[in-house]
Amino acid sequence: MPRNRLVPEGAWDTHIHVFDPANFPFPAPRSYTPKPAQISEYPSDVTGCTGVVVVHASVQGSSPAALVDTLSKAKATGLTLRGLATIDVNSITDDELDALHAAGVRGARLHEMSWGHGQQSGGQQIAQKVQALANRLARLGWAIGTFCPIQAWASMADMIRKMDPRIQMVADHFGGTFPGEEKTPEFQTFLELIREKRVHVKVSGFERLYHGHGSGRQGMKAIEPIAKAVIEAGPDQIVFGTDWPHTQLGVSRKGKTDQQRLDDVEEFREVPDLEHIQVLREWITDDAVWQKMFVTNPQRLFA
Repeated sequence: MPRNRLVPEGAWDTHIHVFDPANFPFPAPRSYTPKPAQISEYPSDVTGCTGVVVVHASVQGSSPAALVDTLSKAKATGLTLRGLATIDVNSITDDELDALHAAGVRGARLHEMSWGHGQQSGGQQIAQKVQALANRLARLGWAIGTFCPIQAWASMADMIRKMDPRIQMVADHFGGTFPGEEKTPEFQTFLELIREKRVHVKVSGFERLYHGHGSGRQGMKAIEPIAKAVIEAGPDQIVFGTDWPHTQLGVSRKGKTDQQRLDDVEEFREVPDLEHIQVLREWITDDAVWQKMFVTNPQRLFA
């Protein structure tokens, strides 16, 4: 199948996951158990992306071994691969961080969205984790990719403004902004951080945010004001991501026992990645902004 030509040459998908439980078993306890998804299965013909950022998933624990293994397959897949790893700042050494950088890791990942399972961390708790990472990672110029509620981003604003400028803060999935939250003061604070070039934003995770508002184009309509506000605030701060291979939504796991979360192997959801890109192109008519989102900005952050 020919590559999607809607996106520019050298386009990046900055948010995917790879699951290889046969070689890298998931630790317990965990919030879900996904089926395998190998980097060789990534649909570059659909997305048109040849640069890919593999994000260490929450169910993969704190060991970066699986991520490093995936990054080693760049030549075999024909993709440019980079990674965001879960980092235990209390145990990892500087030499280990340097080795991760050499392997293609370009940042740390914090997943701080409870999805109704367990206790949702507050803004202060998230801020402490971010600051601890920043203290260790600034020398590498790494990103800190964080998925948390929009309220947490607002509460961290002052800290982010004082942060070492070598750290690149990256907000996953529009900063966790759900339809309707674009009207809140917290979202306005988030936009200020983008305008000040304090935060990069992943234009990603679309259906995770528009869930319950229809699918495809109908769903995208629900997040249109969020997306357009973010894109307008920071053409130099946006990067694209699919969130492939589309694990189940947190709502589907409510009520499961801890044992069921271990035993029930989840299928992936069918998500219209190409349609999302098509709608984005209708929203972003400026060729220069389109190029920035897919190529220039992710190259600067992750290459």
